[in-house]
Amino acid sequence: MASKNKRFNILLYCNKPEENQNAGTVVDHIDAFSKYSRNNIMVWSSLSGLPDQATIEAMDCIVIHYTLSLLYENYIPRESFQRIRDFKGLKVLFIQDEYRRVNFVCERINSIGIDVIFSCAPTGVAKQIYRSVDKNTKILSTLTGYVPEDLISFSPIPMAERKIDVGYRARKCAYFLGRKSYEKYEIGSLFLNRARETTLRCDISSQEKDRIYGSKWIDFIANCKTTLGTESGASLIDFTGRVEYELNRWQAFHPFASFEEVPPKYLEEDGKIDLQVISPRCFEAAALGTVMVMYPGEYSGLLSPGVHYISLEKDFSNFDDVMGKIKDHTYLEEVARNAHADLVEKLNFSYKKFINNFDEEMLNIASSKEWEPIGADATFVRKEKKLEDVKKSISSKLTDRMHFYRRFIWKHLPLWFKFLLSVTLLRKWVYFHLFREES
Repeated sequence: MASKNKRFNILLYCNKPEENQNAGTVVDHIDAFSKYSRNNIMVWSSLSGLPDQATIEAMDCIVIHYTLSLLYENYIPRESFQRIRDFKGLKVLFIQDEYRRVNFVCERINSIGIDVIFSCAPTGVAKQIYRSVDKNTKILSTLTGYVPEDLISFSPIPMAERKIDVGYRARKCAYFLGRKSYEKYEIGSLFLNRARETTLRCDISSQEKDRIYGSKWIDFIANCKTTLGTESGASLIDFTGRVEYELNRWQAFHPFASFEEVPPKYLEEDGKIDLQVISPRCFEAAALGTVMVMYPGEYSGLLSPGVHYISLEKDFSNFDDVMGKIKDHTYLEEVARNAHADLVEKLNFSYKKFINNFDEEMLNIASSKEWEPIGADATFVRKEKKLEDVKKSISSKLTDRMHFYRRFIWKHLPLWFKFLLSVTLLRKWVYFHLFREES
């Protein structure tokens, strides 16, 4: 049986983004393993596949990070997938976007032999999503993000000195995610329209050109008195992938249609299983002392309206009341203090606490399986393979081209055009699980 003093060799297999190209919470999540785990962590960031077999054989556990999707081979190449399947140690999956092509993902999970799934879905929802997964696979709960490490001791700017009353950024989501996901865009659009008739100073946008990343994003939110928000997730769980395909096809040929114009036949499953959780932006705002103005929701049971955030009704019937609260600095300071005290100061939602819990779960699973580490002992060197090193050690011209394509071309295409390409020229690649017989 594994001793509590034993340190496991863990390979964190991921696709670590550059800080100025992605939300900081992704980088923080990956870095937390190396910073806080009592185990030996090797971070392998690559779209070209796993490291050499000698390195794999020195591992006790492979953790597949959510930055590597199980949907496409350009994230995990077929050869690497097979090597993970053959790996004799513990196999762990951190997964997000759990509402997409559920049956296919579960098929892949079973095929690869995942031992533990860290799911962001509420426990009851996770049971429904992973009902076809092998009964021996353990499903544990996690959050999509935690309090950013460098913001725990952040000294917020006084409300009176902040230049923006309401700041917000959100993309227009694909309709196949359902009504509640569309609300991420809708709350910003509706609020901005109402605010134009007021004296509120707003900086709200859903345009790709206005996206903000890295330290600039932190500076932006820190200078806002309030920020908008909704729960994170989707209200439409697509088990087959057929809803995604059909709705993307409809959107491709109706590029200017609103969500309200979507034919009801495509939204029959909307709301039947509701995957809604607290967003990492809530922890970020709490740490920065920025008050959240949000639609009512559960928020993973962590937030209460009037205590941690200002509740904005979805029909905007209380907009005048909300506007009054935004202008009341004394009220804003009180709500900000509440959120900071409960989400930040107690340290229950720090990355250190997250990793401590992860380590305990790994030890518990090893003990329950009467499993001893199979890799090298504690002499294993804790290190991180940086993205530049990985590119040098594993060359893949195809992967490099696809990375360039996604970052500099695909990212800036209009949403409707992406859909048009995905349901026509790229159909057999994007939706290969639906059209396998044609491949």
